[in-house]
Order: sequence, then C-alpha cells, then structure tokens
Amino acid sequence: MQDVLIRAQTLARWDESVETAARIAASFRGNLTGLHVVPLGLPPVTPYDPGLLAAAAALEARRQVQEAEGYADRFRAWALQMGAANPVWLASTGDAAAALEYVAGWHDLLVTRLDEGDDDPSANASGVGRIVVTTRLPTLVLPAACGVEEDFPTVAVAWNDSPGAARAIHAARPFLQRAERVVVLSGCRQTPQLRPAFRLQDWLQRHVPNAEVVDLGDIGDGGSQTGARLLDAADRENANLLVMGAYGHSRFSEWVLGGVTRHVLQCTNRPVLMRH
Repeated sequence: MQDVLIRAQTLARWDESVETAARIAASFRGNLTGLHVVPLGLPPVTPYDPGLLAAAAALEARRQVQEAEGYADRFRAWALQMGAANPVWLASTGDAAAALEYVAGWHDLLVTRLDEGDDDPSANASGVGRIVVTTRLPTLVLPAACGVEEDFPTVAVAWNDSPGAARAIHAARPFLQRAERVVVLSGCRQTPQLRPAFRLQDWLQRHVPNAEVVDLGDIGDGGSQTGARLLDAADRENANLLVMGAYGHSRFSEWVLGGVTRHVLQCTNRPVLMRH
C-alpha cells in the first residue's frame, strides 16, 4: 500500500475520511495524495446572454480551484504530522469520478466518503459507485457514521468465484494480512465451462493461511437480496470491513450499478473495500 489517494471534500477542516486515509498511509509507510474537486455547476437557464453566464460560471469555478490550491502547504504539514510520506495536494474542477480517474493510475488505494445526506452527488451511493467503477482502483468506501478507522481486526470477504471477487480479495491482501480474523463468505455461483479453475484455498494458504471459509449456500441471483444476505453475514461475523467486487456499466451516459453493489452502498453501516 505505497500510494493512497483520498478525495478530500472539505477544505477548512479535514473530515474523518481524510484522517483515515492519512492513518492508513502512515501505517503502511506509504505516500498520500489529497484531491479536492470543485463541482462545475450549470448556469441558470435564461434567454439573456447564456454565453456570458457560462463564462461567469467557469471563472467562478477557476477561482474556487485557486482557493483550494492555496491549502497545499497546510495539507502537507498536516499529513506529515500524521505520519504519511510525501504528501501531495491537488485541486481540480468538474466531475469527481473523471478527476479521480485521471490520477488513479498512480495509486494503490482510493479512499472516499459515503454520505446519503450530503448534497454532493458524488457522496451518495450512486455517486460513490460511479467513482469505484470509473477509476477501477481498489476503493475504501467509508460511511459517514463510521468515524476514523485505520485497522480492521475482522475482515469479511464476499466470494462467488468470479474474476471481480478475485480482483477484490487480491487488492485487499494488505488488510487481510494485518487482520486478526479473516472470514470468507462463500456464495453459490453457477460455474461456466471451459475456463481456467481458480482454487481459493490455494490462494488463502499462500497469503492468509488462517482464514475461515463460511458457506452461505445460494444467496440469490445477484440483486438486492444477495446484497442483504452479505450484509447480514458480515453483521453476524462482527466484521469491521467488508471486501467485495463492484459491478456497473455506462448505458447511454447513465451509470447503472449492479444490484449487489447498489444495495451494499445504500445500506452498509461499515467500511467496504470495493474493486471493479
């Protein structure tokens, strides 16, 4: 976990998600990048010189970006004090998912805040899901009620023998190897023919030999019922972190999340590590 990227939504005071990202970077002796994205609002619809209004909106967005850039020294000093290495502060405007995608390739982990009560459209379940799917980066999603966390003593992993689940468990390996207890929640999945077999037990033996596997049986067809079963199982295991694949795609410029991904983001009360 050498390079951690955090979407910093606040400026005057770093919120719990930023502090969690800094603590995680420090605990792995890694680097920290903070990115603040100023939304580019649409000018009001008016018959009077809409071009001038659009230009004014762009100038205002640029002013806000310059204001955000002025927090670079403050962020660096704070992050160094927290123990993170080589802190970098970036500011941008426009769409949060697109801005994060642009810098995601330089990082190992993205941390972002989930808050259905926030006015920011990139902080609700749909917006966070779009960030996860767009950046394709392992993303630690922190519900607003969780507070500051850096260690996850008990980690639950959602497993259905899919490539997405394999990518997610591989991305979570640094957290799994630090956990006191790892529980793999295995659900039935119809296996397609003529594809290479992946033996979960072999991978666990190499990387997390003390992991437990709990067979959940048939947990549904991948919709909200499956998401609810996963969250219930994570509750029973008292998991501090749930690891899972994330599914979604763009359809005519509208982002459509998979049923499990959407349900978990809408209903989770614990941090979730997702990877598209």
